[in-house]
Amino acid sequence: MLKLQTAIKITHPVRYRLVLSAASSLVLIPALSVVPGTAYAACNTAGQITTCDASAPNPWVTTVGAGNVAAENGRTVTIGTGSQLAVGDANAISLRDNANVTVQNGATVSAKGVGNSGLYNTGANTVEFRNNGTLTVDQGGQVLATGPQGSAEAVNLQGSGNVITNNGTIKADNAAAIWFQNTNGLNTIVNNATGIIQAPGNVIGASGNGAVDFTNKGQVIGNLVFAGGDDTLRLYTGSVITGNFNGGGGNNTIFLSGAGSSSLSGNMSNFSSLIKNDTGTWTLTGTITGATVAEVQQGTLALTGNNSAYTGKMTVDAAGTLEARAQSLPSSIIDNGLVRFVQPDNGTYAGLISGTGAVEKTQGGTLVLAPTASGGNTYSGGTTLTGGTVAAGADNALGANTGSLTFNGGTLQLLQSFDLASTRAVTINAPGGTIDTQGFASTLMQGMTGSGSFNKAGAGSLTLAGSNTYTGGTTIAAGTLQLGNGGTTGSIVGDVVNNASLVFNRADTLLFPGTISGTGSVNQAGSGATVLTGNSTYTGGTTISAGTLQLGNGGTTGSIVGDVANNGTLVFNRSDDVTFPGTISGTGSVTQAGAGMTVLNTDNPYSGGTMVAAGTLAVGDATHAAAALSGGGNTTVASGATLGGYGSVTGSVTNNGTIAAANALPQFSGSGNGSFTINGPLTNAGLLQIGGQGVGNRLNVVGNYVGQKGSIALNTFLAGDGAASDRLVINGGAASGSSSLRITNVGGPGAAIVADGIEVVQTVNGATTTADAFALAAPVKAGAYSYYLAKGGVSSGTSENWYLRNTVVQTPTPPVVLPPSTPTGTPPTVPPTVPPTTPPVTPADPAPTAGSGAIPLYRPEVPIYTEVASVARQVNIQQLDNFHDRQGEQSLLTENGDLPAAWGRVWGSRTKQRQDGTVSPQFDGSMTGIQVGHDIYADTDASGQRNHYGLFAGFAHATGKVNGFAMAVQNLDVGNLAIDAYSLGGYWTHVGPSGWYTDAVLMGSSLSADPRSHDGVGAHTHGSALVGSIEGGLPMPLGAEVTIEPQAQVIWQNLSLNDLNDGVSAVGFNNGNAFLARLGVRLKSRFETSAAIWQPYLRLNLLRSFGSHDSTTFDGTTVISNGSNQTAGQLNAGLVATINKSTSAFMTVTYTTNLGGAQQRTVMADAGMRWSW
Repeated sequence: MLKLQTAIKITHPVRYRLVLSAASSLVLIPALSVVPGTAYAACNTAGQITTCDASAPNPWVTTVGAGNVAAENGRTVTIGTGSQLAVGDANAISLRDNANVTVQNGATVSAKGVGNSGLYNTGANTVEFRNNGTLTVDQGGQVLATGPQGSAEAVNLQGSGNVITNNGTIKADNAAAIWFQNTNGLNTIVNNATGIIQAPGNVIGASGNGAVDFTNKGQVIGNLVFAGGDDTLRLYTGSVITGNFNGGGGNNTIFLSGAGSSSLSGNMSNFSSLIKNDTGTWTLTGTITGATVAEVQQGTLALTGNNSAYTGKMTVDAAGTLEARAQSLPSSIIDNGLVRFVQPDNGTYAGLISGTGAVEKTQGGTLVLAPTASGGNTYSGGTTLTGGTVAAGADNALGANTGSLTFNGGTLQLLQSFDLASTRAVTINAPGGTIDTQGFASTLMQGMTGSGSFNKAGAGSLTLAGSNTYTGGTTIAAGTLQLGNGGTTGSIVGDVVNNASLVFNRADTLLFPGTISGTGSVNQAGSGATVLTGNSTYTGGTTISAGTLQLGNGGTTGSIVGDVANNGTLVFNRSDDVTFPGTISGTGSVTQAGAGMTVLNTDNPYSGGTMVAAGTLAVGDATHAAAALSGGGNTTVASGATLGGYGSVTGSVTNNGTIAAANALPQFSGSGNGSFTINGPLTNAGLLQIGGQGVGNRLNVVGNYVGQKGSIALNTFLAGDGAASDRLVINGGAASGSSSLRITNVGGPGAAIVADGIEVVQTVNGATTTADAFALAAPVKAGAYSYYLAKGGVSSGTSENWYLRNTVVQTPTPPVVLPPSTPTGTPPTVPPTVPPTTPPVTPADPAPTAGSGAIPLYRPEVPIYTEVASVARQVNIQQLDNFHDRQGEQSLLTENGDLPAAWGRVWGSRTKQRQDGTVSPQFDGSMTGIQVGHDIYADTDASGQRNHYGLFAGFAHATGKVNGFAMAVQNLDVGNLAIDAYSLGGYWTHVGPSGWYTDAVLMGSSLSADPRSHDGVGAHTHGSALVGSIEGGLPMPLGAEVTIEPQAQVIWQNLSLNDLNDGVSAVGFNNGNAFLARLGVRLKSRFETSAAIWQPYLRLNLLRSFGSHDSTTFDGTTVISNGSNQTAGQLNAGLVATINKSTSAFMTVTYTTNLGGAQQRTVMADAGMRWSW
């Protein structure tokens, strides 16, 4: 087969290659020449459509198109997938108007321009056409200019109305990638996400005033430099431009669009408008120069370059955010959205921000807002400090005064003293906020709100004059934070970490519930009161410059540590017990206002005085006896309040409540005895509680003491001379007025005083006391004694002291003879004494020396207790009595058998009896009783001997007054005694045929005694008695129905009384056995009437009591003896009436008087009946 290939020259500007094959086909391929001997794949042209494929040979090396000729209008060229169009120093594709060029995936169109001017005489451009054409580069397709020619662009568009859509690569090695040549219209470039446009310098260029609308979503490697037209650059997030972009001449606009985030590193110049739209974020790291009008419509525009040369206007719309360092922002911003200063370093923004939007500061640097305009910034959307510091020298640097200030972790720093506008809302969110005053001063009239914490920094002062409700707490890192400005507002909530100075300056009362910690100080500066209810631990000390600082509000919290410089008022108001460890100094005063106890354990030299209004103020506990209020101010103790402790108070003290020495304070009851000292005059209208636990406390008054009907409570071991006692010690002053001493006996048994006595008021260093300065508040008793208060002792140098004594001195006088019948009641001559209910008054003259005939002051209860046994015996005697008083007459006993008869009697007496012994007790009262009995069995033998056996029961009651020797007074009316006796007994009566009788009785009694003095002192006690009687009588007839009957009776009684304790002492009774013997004679007559048989009689008895040795012991030490032995005479008149065979009645009237020994006067009557069954 013969193959002929011949080159044919065609005069058309587009060269073609003629290929002849054996099949005689003819293909016209544009070419510069026909190359003999080589076979090429064809770029096929059909009409105005040229399609190049990848058939071999590939690449195609000749120009497609003839350039600026009419034949090239409307041409469509498609570089197919995988095909290559690669020419040398010539155009690869050169067409005219309405051309459509497509470079498909994997296809390449390239030219290697060296010096050829190309078909348009503009260089060996790879692709060129004129007007209204399109160039589409698919993904993977390439348009390349690889030659060294600087005017050989990858794409050169000679006219306007053209559209380049790039999804592949458009690249020039030594020229612009795309060039717009000599055009005045609009050309459009769309570089999609996979597109790459690359050139070593300017990626896009132009030589005329035509406009370019360039949309970039892919990569632009190189600079963008537009010509003099009105160009538009549309950049979408995800796209890249590695170089600068210059709008050239005209009104050029750049759009930053899309979602997500992208950045531009190049410098921007000669753009009239910069518009950020859509929701994405664009970061410009280069510079912006010129008079660009920038508008952030949506999303975020972030500027990080140095835009100091930018002279345009920046607008941020409501949905937009402008984000930059201060150095990157223009000098004027209309902010209707958000301007965010992202300031990692320090920077100053001196421009003006206006509009309705907000400003936010982030990152750690310092932003200085220093607007040069006189009115400052006017943006009204508020300022948020999220990080770092915003420094301002005026409030208007933060925008309009209605704009808010929000702390999200950032700091506001003052550059000079100014106040934030009161209309500016301040919020502190959870990350917290700081105001750094540096060395300046500022006042916030509004309250800060929010959930964050607040930090005060800087050496200056910040005054919070509003009601702040932020809840995250407060830190004072430096300078002064002041709450209030002298008015009635200014407060915070929560705790304070104070490492500098916290000042309270209110004119009213501020309750601060938080705790204050740290190394800083607190100053109460306002005229009002600040109440701290938290337990604060700050260590920088406390100053009260004015007003009141109160610790606690009546509860169990509210405390501080450290010292207090007090030039106002310090108030303690706690309901529990708390120790204040610091020292209080200054000219101010201290008030104890709470119901609890405040303990001051240091030397406190404040001079403004002390008011104990409630609760207890303790100056020194047991381990801090050196504690003191040493400032010399007046101290006042209110009614119901207490001052005390182990320390001292200097200055005048007025007591309307209680002053308690040492462990007399209940809270110190577990500590040892000690003293409390008042270095100054003491006026006492309340209670001096010196007595605490045990004995030994002292209250020292170094100065005058004035009693205003106050009381002094002392513990004393009531015994003999020199017994231990608490003391009031007056050092160098004078005691006057009137005070009552309340003495509490702490285990003293009582003992006779023979010398000075027991010292309770001591005077030293020339102190004096008036004669009526002190008196006892109540009787003082111990053991058997009553003590009285006496001024002066018998020892030298004791004339101004006061002692407790229980003896008085008897002035020698002629003996007083008492009538035998009645005691005179005349006391010995003694110093004046008080009435029985109070102790005796101190003798006017000093007591004589010891051993000069002292008369003891037995307490009023002594005679009463010693009389109990005697009265109990007398009750039993009168209850038992004798046969005729119980049964009537022996002739009435005629029955036989079981239960033959019953009987009963009532009786009553008026008795006055006086015993011998230590205190000569006398009972004057009444005794009554009832008795019932029944013969259990009776029999009569053949000789006429009768026996009656029976049982009886009875009740007796005695009551009356008791006199005796007490309070150094003989026969003193001291009190009352009541005794009840419940008795049960049995008897045997034998009656002989001639009427003689023998009667034997045994009776047991249960006793209940209630002795009580007129002082109200006494105690109930019980006892028992066993009484036996044997009696006999022998009637002898005298004639005429008259008989005489001698009688004899012996009564034995054993008495046992239980010990008692009347609150003064233990009282023991030692009684035992006693006997009563009776010898008597009865003269009886008998006569009958129609009504009865009458047997009247008279009886005369001689009584003798003996054998009793009663004694009463007080506290086991003092024994009071009582003698009840006596001889008495007794006269009875009786009458027995036998009414009928079964009923008889009897009655007796008795008078008894003593003939010697113990005195007795008794008038008694009894009546009874007997029934025979």
